[in-house]
Amino acid sequence: MPSDPYARLATILTGRLEIHPDLVRPEATLRQVELDSLAIEEFITVACREFQVGESEVEQVVDLPLAEAAEALAAGAR
Repeated sequence: MPSDPYARLATILTGRLEIHPDLVRPEATLRQVELDSLAIEEFITVACREFQVGESEVEQVVDLPLAEAAEALAAGAR
C-alpha cells in the first residue's frame, strides 16, 4: 500500500471496491464515486484497518472530498 494518504484511499477504492479510476478524484466524495450503502460499509471496514482508526473516525469523513478524507484519516491514526 502506498504511504501517501490519498493514494492509500484511492487504492482501497480502485482495488478492493473496484471503482473505476476515472471516478476517483481528490475533490470527489464517496457518494460521487458511486458507492452504495453496502459498499460504504465495506469501505469503512477496510479503511479502519488500513488507517488504524475506529469506525467513528471513518464515518465522519464519508461526505468529505477524498483528499480531505484521506488526510483526516491519516491524522486520526492511532
